[in-house]
Amino acid sequence: MKDKIDAIVAGVNRKDEKIWGDFYDRFYAALCVYVSKILPVPDAVEDLVQEVFISIWEGKRTFSDIKELANYLYRACYNNTLLYIRNNQIHDTILSSLAEGEGVEDEDMIYALTVKEEIIRQLYHHIEELPAEQRRIILLRIEGYTWEEIAERLGISINTVKTQKTRSYRFLREKLGDSMNSIILCLFL
Repeated sequence: MKDKIDAIVAGVNRKDEKIWGDFYDRFYAALCVYVSKILPVPDAVEDLVQEVFISIWEGKRTFSDIKELANYLYRACYNNTLLYIRNNQIHDTILSSLAEGEGVEDEDMIYALTVKEEIIRQLYHHIEELPAEQRRIILLRIEGYTWEEIAERLGISINTVKTQKTRSYRFLREKLGDSMNSIILCLFL
């Protein structure tokens, strides 16, 4: 099984058409379900997911393992969905329906959801700009790993993890700007 997964990652990296069939079969349906939970517009869901596959095919990015590839797929689908919502002016409608589904009718709650969504989008956008090792450390932290577990997983010292963490935080704080975003960054990480 691991060999097949490694073959998929290698095939994606070298744009092997035969492997792309397995890659597509493995992720397409799950990504469509994921996007449909965010965007209740069935016609757009498949297009958004296909755009992510196309961007990987046309891009130069390579992936070290299946976890990095899967994280990228889900993050790209999430970002594409948010862009679609914003560009098609259905943002307020979707947020309102989400709030109604949870029994929340307060406009302040809808605004808070919007702000949270945008901050998360910005955070992930700037995480992508980090150097590879810093990005891996921050993404593992977001997944819930402790700093010690990250050091062990990446085969590096805890001091290296802490140094890279400090550099990443500094970069992200600069990119996110005001103190409120920095506070939120600390809460997420």
